[in-house]
Amino acid sequence: MNEKNADDSVDEPVLNRVCRYCSVQSTASGSFCPNCGKPFGKKTAPSPKILWTVITAVVVVLGVLAIVFFTQQEATKRAADDAHASQVAAASSAAASSSAAGAAASAEVVAAASAAAASEETERAVRNVYVSELEASIEKDAKARVKQGTLTGPIKRVSCTPTGGGSLDDLTSLTTTFECIAVNETNKDKTESGYVFTSTMNWDEATYSWHLGR
Repeated sequence: MNEKNADDSVDEPVLNRVCRYCSVQSTASGSFCPNCGKPFGKKTAPSPKILWTVITAVVVVLGVLAIVFFTQQEATKRAADDAHASQVAAASSAAASSSAAGAAASAEVVAAASAAAASEETERAVRNVYVSELEASIEKDAKARVKQGTLTGPIKRVSCTPTGGGSLDDLTSLTTTFECIAVNETNKDKTESGYVFTSTMNWDEATYSWHLGR
């Protein structure tokens, strides 16, 4: 009977593995390929819990980014709208101010023109009063001369008319010369005759003088 020695070695099985990354066959006993260093085992897929955690984190980040983006967009739009509204308000205010200033200036021009016209009408009225006073003074003088016998009466009235192109409407003229007729006779053709007096009116000083004849 053959006996085996306890010290006799038992042959261990030889590992023969092929790396799925570099396709090199190896008899190494380790867990990693001696050629490329990659593990011999299959890559384990991440657990569903980890996947959901990652997906949730990505969704949250994307949501935050979307909120920030749309918030910035809204803020930018609001700022642009506010700026536009301010520009429109400023333009409207400027237009209103310009219109008000134009209306005020126009009103001032109209008021000044009205005041000037009223002043001219007043001046014409005053000059007509002076002419009436002149005619009354000459009529009084003519009647006195009739009493003295130098003129033949009766003196019916006196009418004064500007001469030399003068006019009562010419308010720039400081003096005006008048030819005044002291009427003492009405002709058959309805014309009138009388004595001629010449008078000079000083409008600036409100004085007048006259003499018989031209």
